[in-house]
Amino acid sequence: MSLSNFFKKVQKVIEANPAVFNLDPPTPAIVKKMQEILEKHVPETAVEYCFKLWQSQPFSFKISRTRSSCFGNYTFRDGQHKITVNHDLHHYAFLITYIHEIAHQRAWLDKSRRKIEPHGKEWKKKFQDLMTPILNLNVFPEKVLIPLSQYMQNPAASSVSYAPLFEALRSFDVKEENEVSLAELTDNQWFMFRNNVFQKLEIRRTRVLCLEKKSKKRYTILATARVKLIQ
Repeated sequence: MSLSNFFKKVQKVIEANPAVFNLDPPTPAIVKKMQEILEKHVPETAVEYCFKLWQSQPFSFKISRTRSSCFGNYTFRDGQHKITVNHDLHHYAFLITYIHEIAHQRAWLDKSRRKIEPHGKEWKKKFQDLMTPILNLNVFPEKVLIPLSQYMQNPAASSVSYAPLFEALRSFDVKEENEVSLAELTDNQWFMFRNNVFQKLEIRRTRVLCLEKKSKKRYTILATARVKLIQ
């Protein structure tokens, strides 16, 4: 057997049995860091639950910069599960995103076929199962719990796609002076985002097509993004 074929076979084994290649337990320093992150970013009553989810199937976790394209992300590369969540989400949005991404990991680990859809039936079922223990008033305020419970009956790729939940979560955003959400602007208005000037063109489901003034290039930005209106 050639060396290249040998490595191909090894890679297939890794993909089929990812947990086997995550045998080293997290160090005490990593455990402590994970606890500190969760205590800072999720509701107090959900910290223990979120920590146990990580402890049962560890993954590399990172707080990410603000991203206009997503709130969080899950990847599996080189035998490692990696999850990121944006740093600027308030406690309730962070918690939902955290569970959303863990559902991707669990769906991948338990898949019964080679390829599954990113937000297909396997992910939906895992997301629902993982959210059920915390769908209560001890974790979420009623204002969020009601639309969240409705959304979880058939969760979509993004929580902002369900308008009642989007509005409830947006009400908890920390608003800086002169900032509004991109969704609130009318078409063709100019705004500042990440030190660049854009023009809002049209809404595309959960994102907005925008024109960057300097480069004349078009980008899609999350409708929930906080921007500064240019008068």
